[in-house]
Amino acid sequence: MRQGCAPAVVCAAETANVAVRAEILHYITRSNQLSLHSHLSTARIRFLDPETDRDAALTSLIELVCNDQPALDRDEVTRRVFEREASVSSCVGGGVALPHAVLDHAGESVLALGISRHGIAWDADSEDPVHLVILLVGGRIDHLRILGEVAAQLREGSRYQQIVDAENAEQVLSRFADDTRISNRYYGGRETDISRLAFGRARSIAEELPSAKIVLHADAIDDPEFIVELVGDSDTIVLTNTESRFSADLRQRLEIITIPFKGIRRSTNVQFALLFLLSLGRIQRDDTIVNVFGVPESGHLDSIRLTHIGNEFDFPMELQSGRVSTDVTEHVLTRALQIAGELAAEGREGTAVGTLFVLGDFENVRGYTRQLIMNPFYGYDEIERSILDPSLEETIKEYARIDGAFIVRGDGVLESGGTFLIGQPEADEHQSGLGARHAAALGITSVTDAISIAVSESTRKISIFHNGRRIIFM
Repeated sequence: MRQGCAPAVVCAAETANVAVRAEILHYITRSNQLSLHSHLSTARIRFLDPETDRDAALTSLIELVCNDQPALDRDEVTRRVFEREASVSSCVGGGVALPHAVLDHAGESVLALGISRHGIAWDADSEDPVHLVILLVGGRIDHLRILGEVAAQLREGSRYQQIVDAENAEQVLSRFADDTRISNRYYGGRETDISRLAFGRARSIAEELPSAKIVLHADAIDDPEFIVELVGDSDTIVLTNTESRFSADLRQRLEIITIPFKGIRRSTNVQFALLFLLSLGRIQRDDTIVNVFGVPESGHLDSIRLTHIGNEFDFPMELQSGRVSTDVTEHVLTRALQIAGELAAEGREGTAVGTLFVLGDFENVRGYTRQLIMNPFYGYDEIERSILDPSLEETIKEYARIDGAFIVRGDGVLESGGTFLIGQPEADEHQSGLGARHAAALGITSVTDAISIAVSESTRKISIFHNGRRIIFM
């Protein structure tokens, strides 16, 4: 945007007939972050020699963990780590590998971290060398959540490079566990001028409209102190993907709410944020929301979007009385939506991709399915085919290019991919304008208690279906 230009004001009307179910929103919007500091220590950090290969790196980190945790069985940990590596590569891309061992009788989960300046050729399918190896050893309860949080931390700005460039274990620990971001280098410059202009316009609009609330999508700005300056004494809701980057003092001064979605296009992120606030009761049907946002980590705000909640989201009475299948956990639905959002925004290798996830009520869903291809997830241990495992993200996105649905249990276990759905909606149930994929998504939810998420290849929009109806469209 040219300097001095007023930010565009976009009135949202295209999804005015979306039906929102409160129970689904409750699932979507709760994603508790874990503190990683307690799982890592300097005793479990090692700088690897240049000649270290993958197996030597794994053995070295296993040694660190078992020396620091003598109650662990080294042979069992070694066997679990290498068996997991043989079945599914732990390389998640971007120079990072996240191997792990899940033990039946483990105590608290622990992390060990290895840094290779030279880089490790991890496997035949990995194009880039691995410079950062993070081993997790622990029980089944929280290991996937810890892996997910580790992956999320490493996606934040320059965190990965800061860790790799650290000079000693103390610096590694500090940078790995540090929840602050680098201050905005443009503070006081052109980017902050644009942000001040955008937020000033948002405040003016909010003052002129009845029942208007300002929602600031803060991840566009790197410096939390500048956010405090912008908000001032205004009644503003501040949204972020990472609340921990705000100090305790700033969290006292701002109304901060954490949203669980990253890596999706910003127009969809605004809609997800509104769903979040609706589920928490922070906004109401009569409210007009003045969203002010920018490209995440761009350093400035550049857009304003007005949304009247009563027009954007419709609440049919017959949908408010039902309940969503309780076997779909909040983390599974959140994770499926994250992957769907990234596929909608990015496609695969530059090409748009459409796909379908069917979540929950597996015992009933399985009766309405047959395989179009050999099931790519057949034969793997359940812990190795969980949608919550960040190392499977690229695998899921790759198989998304194949026709058919992903069938996911309520606890996140991927039962199949490339699956044809037999259940189809009756004529009186079919919503006009639905293609084959979306009709299948609607149909399976009309005969089971599953939730389905469909990504349109042509429009890159996301639809959520339940109880034989499309209830969210974004």
